[in-house]
Amino acid sequence: MYMNNYQASQSMAETASSDELRSSEAHDVSVHQFVAPLTWRMVADRRYLFPRSPKNEILARCGQQEPISFEQALANLDAIVERKIGEGVYGEVYLCTKPSGVQSVLKLIPIEGGLMINGEKQKTYDEILSEVIISAELSSLRQHNVQFSTDGFVELRSVSCLVGKYPERLVKLWEEYDEKHGSENDCPSEFPDEQLYIAFETAFGGSDLDGFRFRNAQQAFAIYAQIVLMLAVAEKRYDFEHRDLHTGNVLIEPTKELERTYYLLGEEIIIQTHGLKATIIDYTLSRIVHGGLCLFNDLSTDEELFTAEGDYQFDIYRNMKSALQNQWNLHAPKTNVYWLHYLLDKLTSLRNFRDRTSKAHKAAMKTMKELSQVLLRFNSVHEIVCHYFVRRLDESNKEN
Repeated sequence: MYMNNYQASQSMAETASSDELRSSEAHDVSVHQFVAPLTWRMVADRRYLFPRSPKNEILARCGQQEPISFEQALANLDAIVERKIGEGVYGEVYLCTKPSGVQSVLKLIPIEGGLMINGEKQKTYDEILSEVIISAELSSLRQHNVQFSTDGFVELRSVSCLVGKYPERLVKLWEEYDEKHGSENDCPSEFPDEQLYIAFETAFGGSDLDGFRFRNAQQAFAIYAQIVLMLAVAEKRYDFEHRDLHTGNVLIEPTKELERTYYLLGEEIIIQTHGLKATIIDYTLSRIVHGGLCLFNDLSTDEELFTAEGDYQFDIYRNMKSALQNQWNLHAPKTNVYWLHYLLDKLTSLRNFRDRTSKAHKAAMKTMKELSQVLLRFNSVHEIVCHYFVRRLDESNKEN
């Protein structure tokens, strides 16, 4: 994770007038809101601002002075950990239920250790800090704001820093998942007693898009429209790029709400849900500008990510690398467009719609296929929204 001077990185990507720069500076959030003092670091002949102590920054955001035990963290969670529901290269994901019946999700990521996990080095405090901040900022977009608002990014309920042996209860749940689904991860029982972890507690967002069975293409297109709008809000508010929006990072759940409302540059946009609600998760590779600093994951040396074959997803990584010229601090909202095109490809390729004969299904499928033909002409999600959803939005309302 790196944090660079926002205006310096922007000057590489686009030319801004002096008036625009003065306006941006006038509305920028002070870097002093970061708990840890900032220092300069040289990376690939560029200067980057960095918290002098990413550990202290994370602990402050967790409301802790030191890492706490698993026992304390699970007590704070005040929930029964029911089962493992997913995994990633860097961690495990569990479903929890609170006494009220409300469900939440616990994501555990080991950090700072020397033990390789799933063939990868563990993340450090400074590498995980970007995900902590991005998760909090995108979650905060659900707070009503007439300039920028969406509840489409998963709600972050708490973040904790833990230390200790992986609980036997969670190891058992991991083994049950492995027996049923087959895990690609190493068993967490291998972690030492002094292992550190970052624990994210989020709201439960439903099942992932991969394999979800829609009633018809109209529902699929409703989900797609929601994704477009939530990306547009974050793109304009934070210069956000998700950079890894595959089908596993889009969750879907039934909803009784008939509509979802978005605020983008002061414009209220309301769309129908058709009974389903989408949520975006996982910001491991994401990029935002927050507090005048650019937070991003530097993928410039990750050769394996750009050489994989077998799915359109891997073409998207290469497209991103080209759009950014392998400089991952830069802002290229075209990367969001690439992922939207990928999602359209997946949705139009589905064969398991329950109703494929209705007029609504055929009309929505036709619309998605036609959109897929022109989508890559756009350079940002904001442009897509301006073209298809609203008149040209007033960017002078943007908060920096």
